[in-house]
Order: sequence, then structure tokens, then C-alpha cells
Amino acid sequence: MELQFLGGASKIGSLGLVLRDQGRTLLFDYGLTPSDPPEYPRPVPSNLDAAFLSHAHIDHSGMTPLLARLPSTRVVTTAVTAEVTDLMTRDTLKVARLEKYLEPYTVEDIKGLNHRFLPLERRGTYRNRGVEVELHPAGHIPGATMFLYRGEKDVLFTGDLQTIPTHLTDGARPVECDVLVIESTYAGREHPDRRATEDRFRAKIEETVDRGGKAIVPSFAVGRAQEVIMALADTGFEVWMDGLARRVNHLYASHPEYLRDAKRFRHALGKVHSVEHPGQRKQALREADVIVTTGGMLDGGPVLEYIGEKYQDARSSILLTGYQVEGSNGRQLVEQGTLTVNELTIRPLCEVDSFDFSAHAGHTDLVQFIEKTRARKVVLMHGERRELLSAALPGDREVVLPENGFRFTL
Repeated sequence: MELQFLGGASKIGSLGLVLRDQGRTLLFDYGLTPSDPPEYPRPVPSNLDAAFLSHAHIDHSGMTPLLARLPSTRVVTTAVTAEVTDLMTRDTLKVARLEKYLEPYTVEDIKGLNHRFLPLERRGTYRNRGVEVELHPAGHIPGATMFLYRGEKDVLFTGDLQTIPTHLTDGARPVECDVLVIESTYAGREHPDRRATEDRFRAKIEETVDRGGKAIVPSFAVGRAQEVIMALADTGFEVWMDGLARRVNHLYASHPEYLRDAKRFRHALGKVHSVEHPGQRKQALREADVIVTTGGMLDGGPVLEYIGEKYQDARSSILLTGYQVEGSNGRQLVEQGTLTVNELTIRPLCEVDSFDFSAHAGHTDLVQFIEKTRARKVVLMHGERRELLSAALPGDREVVLPENGFRFTL
């Protein structure tokens, strides 16, 4: 049995893993890194027997339309992941055209991918020509899936995972395996208590509103924006939502089996006003207490228009809800207090604060998850501080820290 990373081995983004065993070639995830310009994984083998998509975030799904160019490869995932991936890949193509990046695929490729999807139930099993792969919920976002390959050795590929329950999903449960291929995004870092984080978040919004300002909340469209509106559902704040997240809301609501509490989610949606077209943004700025909007790292999307209107208002606030990667506008704001908008550098006068709404397992949660799988070999991927996680594991396990392109045998 052999593994090879096409991307995402030692960095977060562009994840793609090829597994070769007993004459079979399988692909797990195929994403891109939405940097400026985007970064792409290595090409996929032309002889894929099947592909498996863990979830719809672009660093895992962003290059999957290219799989439609292969002769007959099916892409196994959950129904909600397939539908959200269609939204995300179309948005990726739109961004490429607006920013004049090289377009990685075509609309026809996206349409072709939709015909290749093989949606399975959240705990289903894929069987075809001797290949057997089980699906297990990964937490993280609705529809996120871990894959257990049953072969010469049992290999568990986690994708991204969250082990604690959130508003949207239950936590992932460990699955026993021989080999564990696990993300390490938060290696060496712990998350603060989630309830305390949400309390502080709501209190900061109340401070902002009390002094006459608006709270602008940049959020990722898939998962993060929905967590935020559920945290605000019964606060009495006037909440408006803008961007791609509105369409994700509808897809999640149409797949209640992937939600921890579909009734609570629908209740939260009923409390939110949607910006249906750009002309409504002035209305949102007048009437809202909180504007939840894409993009989460301030590199594009409606958020820049709202900030452009409010950055000189010291009463208002920009409340970041996730990690800001190096090189992003959000990281620039956190570290330097400035933003680049339309090639101009501005220094917002409004308050800036950060809150950890991460959908990834923290360091201790990762260690505990690894131990409970009883895996004798652990492959750490999709993280930039993997050594810290490796050092925390008992010495009776073999730990592999792969690099992109290199094949290694299990």
C-alpha cells in the first residue's frame, strides 16, 4: 500500500491524497489554496478508480471539477457536500475571472462534476470492484466526512475534523484503524472555551450597539456564518447577512439530517434579514446592529464595501471570527492595523477584535482522537506545525510527516 500527497501535506490548503493498494488508485480530496494568486495541487493520476470528497471547503474541493475530465471516475461524498461544492467551485471561477487569474477549469467541468457525484448517506459504505470505503461524520461542518478504506490495512482519512459539538454538528467520534491520516491544523494550539467565546462575542456586539455603532462580522460562507447566526439567534440584535452564505443557508436547511438541531437552525434563519441584492446594503447599514458577511479574511466579497462605509466610525467594530492566514488582508489588519482596499491602504478607526469560532479540533482534542483510534501508524497532514503534534504522541506509534509528491509505503 502506498500514499502520495498531491498537495496539503505540510501546509494548509490544496489538499489531495492518492492511495494505491492492490492495483487500485483512489483519490481523497482535491482542493486549491485561495491565495493571491491561487496555489494548486499536482495533477491527478489518469487511472483513478474512485475519488472521495470529505467536505466542500475550497481547500479540499476546489479542484474537483477537473475530475470530470477523467474517463469515468465517480466522486463519493454526501449529498449536502455535493451541492455546496457546486456553489463553491462556481464562486471560485467567478473570483478567477474578476481577479484575472488563470481559470483552473470551466463551467462545463463543474456541470460534469455534478454528474460524477455519487452521494451516499452520512454513514453509508461505498463498494465497487473490490473497493470498500465507509463514511463516518467528521464534525467540522454539515456533511463533512471521514473515510475508512478497508484494504490490506484499514486506513482512516479524516479530512478536517471537529471533536466537540457545535451549533451545527455533533463532534467526530474516533474510528479504530491500522493507519490514521489526520489533519493537524491546530497542532500546538488550543481553543478557548466555546461558550465563553460566544459570551464575549455577544458582549462586544452589545458594547458596539450601545455606543451607536455597527458590528461588521466577516465570516466564511460555509459553516462559520451559520455558526455565528445561531449564536445570535435569541439576542434581540438586528442581524443582516450578505454574500454566498445566504445560499448555503438554504442548502443546509434542505438537508436537516446533517444538522445537529434542524429546528434551531431554521429558527435562527428566521431571525436574519438577507441582503438580496447590492442595493440593499445601504439599508443594512442603516438598520442592522450586526452585519454577517463574506469574506472571512477580508480579501474580497461584500465585507469590503461595509468596511469602506464604516472604517472611519470609531463607534463601530470589525469582529473577526476565525484564523487569518499569513498574507491575507485580515492578517494585515490584526498585525498592522491597516487594510488594502482597491489598492489603497486604509487604517480603520473602528474597534477590531478576534474570536475563535474554529471548526477544527484543538491540539489536545487531536491527541485524544489519535489515541482512541488505536492506529499504529499516524500520518500528519494539512498543518504547518506538525512536529508539535508528533512530539505529543506516545513513542509506541510510528509517525509520518509527509511532503508533497513523495510516495511512501505503509
